Amino acid sequence: MLRHLSSKHPVSRHFLLVLLTLGAAFCCAAVGRGAEPAEQGPPIRGFIGRAPQGMKIDGDLAEFKDAFATPLEYFNADRKNRPAQFMYLWDDEAFYAGLRTLDEVPKQANLAPNDKLWEGDAVEWYFDTRRGDKFRSTTWGPGAVHCYWTGLQGKELNPRFCLRPGYLNAIPKTGVQVAARRWAHGLEVEFKLPWVNFPQFKAAAGEVIGLDAELCYSDVGPRVGRSFAFGCPLSVQQPAMLAPVQLVEKLTAEQWRQSGPVLMPMRVDVPWTEPTKAYVEAQIALPVNQADQVGKIVFRLVDLSGKVLGEYEAKDRQVLAPGTSFAVMTAHWPVDAAPAGGYQVLAVVFDKEGKELTRIAPRLMSVNMNPGY
Repeated sequence: MLRHLSSKHPVSRHFLLVLLTLGAAFCCAAVGRGAEPAEQGPPIRGFIGRAPQGMKIDGDLAEFKDAFATPLEYFNADRKNRPAQFMYLWDDEAFYAGLRTLDEVPKQANLAPNDKLWEGDAVEWYFDTRRGDKFRSTTWGPGAVHCYWTGLQGKELNPRFCLRPGYLNAIPKTGVQVAARRWAHGLEVEFKLPWVNFPQFKAAAGEVIGLDAELCYSDVGPRVGRSFAFGCPLSVQQPAMLAPVQLVEKLTAEQWRQSGPVLMPMRVDVPWTEPTKAYVEAQIALPVNQADQVGKIVFRLVDLSGKVLGEYEAKDRQVLAPGTSFAVMTAHWPVDAAPAGGYQVLAVVFDKEGKELTRIAPRLMSVNMNPGY
């Protein structure tokens, strides 16, 4: 059209000028009032990398050494017997999970019958592969499964698996495998869930599924604790609570920004006994398999109007079990630096070159057996 407009057509040139002016005004008006963004899916909270070739389900978690992982219960008062790590992988055949626990006493046990594994030390596993409107809906159905697996029967190694009562036909259980072994500081359990159990889903890099992983504690008796990697007990009721996680070829530094809150959960509290004048203690878990990528960690205090009150670097590193990847970083600041309930705290994580990797806030979600956090 522009090619045909010349000085011989003054009306056409004027008309074009009007069109361009109106178009610019329209764009400015749209920006000014906040144009409607394109509809997007739920934010991705984890990135699950491809498994190495030759996966063996034997309880040895060596194949998970580079896997995406979520620390659990690092800040529990019983640090020798509660912390755990969930690790995740996938390939064209199956989804894989690894669980590594600390259990110094060894009191981990599962006395539950084969159809009620959640009553002992076990994993509750939540998984949704459905597509369209059914994905992460409020009801369970074909393509989604709530199940349980454990490496124990009593205190002895005896891997077991069962489906949730009332949903025993959720999957045919084809090729499901569980394996377990003892390690120097506790228990390792490995889980394989083949895709053939979800015939409407085709595993591929870029696909998104719903996931939550819960660790149940019984201490050789009834269940006394439960801890969720992504969500909370609402995951039991509805898959809408499950975290969207994406299958990828491998993990990258760019994925930390979205997945940091589960890679590196944090906690802020005031110790009940202190050797010095009152202080606040902030702790953050180091990534299970990517700790070598972390440089500096800074806790940033912000008042309720958004003003930065101070920054405190986490310099104290503590390993929860010698020679393991169970580790936290700690920082302190005076209680007078900001009034309780009058500020927010943010952990800013940088890589070794000083580039920001992710930001993490305290997790405002119920934990354990009762509502509250």
